[in-house]
Amino acid sequence: MRRTWFAPFADCLLLGVFLLLASLPVVTAYPALVAGCTVLREQAHGGAGVAPRHFLAAMYRVLRSGPAVWLAPTGALALLWLDTLALDAHGSGAGVAFAVATAALAALGLRCAAAWRDGLRWRTVLAAAFRSVPGQPLALVLLAGSTAAAAVLLTMSPVLLLIVLGPLAFAATAADSWRPLPPRTH
Repeated sequence: MRRTWFAPFADCLLLGVFLLLASLPVVTAYPALVAGCTVLREQAHGGAGVAPRHFLAAMYRVLRSGPAVWLAPTGALALLWLDTLALDAHGSGAGVAFAVATAALAALGLRCAAAWRDGLRWRTVLAAAFRSVPGQPLALVLLAGSTAAAAVLLTMSPVLLLIVLGPLAFAATAADSWRPLPPRTH
């Protein structure tokens, strides 16, 4: 069957559903996002469309990469949640700075999710993402904007949670294919 121009859009929405289902146990949310980016990257390089078996295979490879893929993002989210509670209780006007820091952290997380390749250590991926910030600031700005847009869409219509993760994975993969992070070798 021939794929039409609508197929990438449908794949993106279907991937959003897969990501939501894989994210239900909270600690698997980031590995699911990494697997979604991997599936989209493989599809762009001549792979088949988004299918459950491709997604599950990618998820297995990501989970095999080590505990850092689920421990570090879960810890960062827990820290952000505690910071939110502290700011809320204190009543300070640091909401804008907190929102900017959260968007920057989300953009860096999306950048790392798209940059991961099978066999790369997470420390290498994170270091490459940090090194890329001065040379490619627009990629992080675009990813922070896509995260903010997803948050706004979710506040307007929570039912979009079913599909919003797919476009976020697509944005991260597109930013990485625009200028991929060079892995450091030595």
